[in-house]
Amino acid sequence: MKVHIPAKSRPTVLASLVLTLTLVSDAVLYLLLPLYFESFGLTLIWVGILLAANRLIRLAINPWVMHYFLLLGPRHSVIIAVTLATLASLAFVFIHQIWILLLARCLWGAAYALMRQACLHYATEHPQQRMQNLGWFTTLQEVGPLLVLLAAPWLTGLFSTQAVLLLASGLCLVAFIPALALPPSQSGNNQAAFRFTLPWPGAWQQLTLLVCLLFDGLWLVMLAPQLRQLGWGLPEALALASLLMVGKRLFNLLLGIISVRFSLFQQEDPWLYAALLLLLPAGLLLPGPGILIGSLLAILGHGLFMLLLPRKLADLTPDTTERQQQLNSFTFWRDVAAALGALLAGLLLQYQLLQVFFILMTLLTGWQVFRVYRLDQRHSNDSP
Repeated sequence: MKVHIPAKSRPTVLASLVLTLTLVSDAVLYLLLPLYFESFGLTLIWVGILLAANRLIRLAINPWVMHYFLLLGPRHSVIIAVTLATLASLAFVFIHQIWILLLARCLWGAAYALMRQACLHYATEHPQQRMQNLGWFTTLQEVGPLLVLLAAPWLTGLFSTQAVLLLASGLCLVAFIPALALPPSQSGNNQAAFRFTLPWPGAWQQLTLLVCLLFDGLWLVMLAPQLRQLGWGLPEALALASLLMVGKRLFNLLLGIISVRFSLFQQEDPWLYAALLLLLPAGLLLPGPGILIGSLLAILGHGLFMLLLPRKLADLTPDTTERQQQLNSFTFWRDVAAALGALLAGLLLQYQLLQVFFILMTLLTGWQVFRVYRLDQRHSNDSP
């Protein structure tokens, strides 16, 4: 069956293909480095540093990334990003010097930031096509990591780790094809309007910080250890945690397909608030015996929230530069939350503070949901 891609969705599809092809080279490291670190001349401590470096560098260089994205335009930014991603991937194939690998992870962090910003730019460029384009983006960005989860263990059993990494680098080179097919950028128009500062969180970005802290950064790290504390055996805890993580990606992929094929989410506000209402009981259930039900609610609520919020933010302003800054602020505070969650998880588990933290943060999230709802109502009343 031939898939029809509207002309206004084509740049989103091309940029999302670039992202998912290059994401394979990142996702495969999360599987291989913790198991085969000695063959790279690393210690487990350095594995943690390398895997965290790309996210931390994205936070540190955010103003520069946004500045050059506005200066170069989305097409040139994507082409540069694919070049950086390819170099970063090839470093793990041919160079096993710690500081070179750290530099490679920093290059990947910059590359990912540029590609993600380009995907969100194209997905929200045309107001009438935003929901469908966000569906394309959500669907395609999950394909690469899902392939890694399903195929990388099998490929590693057949071939060497170097061969698997070389294959991932090859996919980065393939990503040049959709990157070069992107429409020409209109660059250089927005550089004066950009403020060279870290993005300050508005009400929705503050809510993003809370949601992603609890249901992205913390949930991913605490899931298997919390199952162990509740009496599950090690193999069963690891298997269930892996199953839930795969289920999370599959659900996100399904949401993207629904957005592309149907008009279910065209009125985003009811679905957005329904997602947030799912997350509130999830936050109370996750740190206790209700962790499975809480995880399912978290997968549903977080998936819907992350799909719908970019459209909500894009609809707040007709100005292109302001829209890009809103979306950049959204991704920045999402990264802050994920990094902070990973750092806090170990401390909260060690000192058995997970339940107290989740209850307090869930209550704070509930208050923030009420706050953004009131702001929404005020904005609707003020609109002509």
